[in-house]
Amino acid sequence: MARKVLAPTGDGRAIGMYSAGFEVDPGRLVFVAGQVAIDGSGQVVGAGDFAAQASQVYRNLEAVLAEAGCTFRDVVKFTSYLTRHEDFAAFTAWRKTAYPTLFPNGAYPPNTGIVVSSLVRPELLLEVDAIAIRPVRAPASPARRVGSARRR
Repeated sequence: MARKVLAPTGDGRAIGMYSAGFEVDPGRLVFVAGQVAIDGSGQVVGAGDFAAQASQVYRNLEAVLAEAGCTFRDVVKFTSYLTRHEDFAAFTAWRKTAYPTLFPNGAYPPNTGIVVSSLVRPELLLEVDAIAIRPVRAPASPARRVGSARRR
C-alpha cells in the first residue's frame, strides 16, 4: 500500500509522535489525525473558550486536508472528542454558525461525538479527527479548434 505522510509546517502540524495525516490507497483516502486547539507556533488557542478552540481545531483540519489536496467538501467522517458533556451545546452553536461557510452545499459529514475524561493537555476542550476522499482530477480536455466541424 502506497502512503504519503501529510506534514503541514504551520497550523495542523503534528505536536508529538504521530503524523498529521496519511494519504493512502493509492492516494485517494486521507486520514487526518485528531486536531486540537494548538496553533502553528505550538501555543494553545482559547484556553477555556470553546468557540475559540473549535475555530482553531477546524483551521488545523483545513491545513492538513489542504496538504492532501482536499477541502472540507471531501470529508466523509468526523469524530469529535469533548472533555465536558455541557460543551455539546456550545459545539452545536459553533457548528450552526461555521458549517454553512465550511460546507456551502449543506452536505455535512457524519460526526460521532464522544465525551472523554481529558485530552493530552488539561486546557484542551475539543479534538476532532477526519477521514476524507481526495477527488480524482480529470485530465484537461484538449481545446476545440474554432471552426472545426462536429461529427454526429
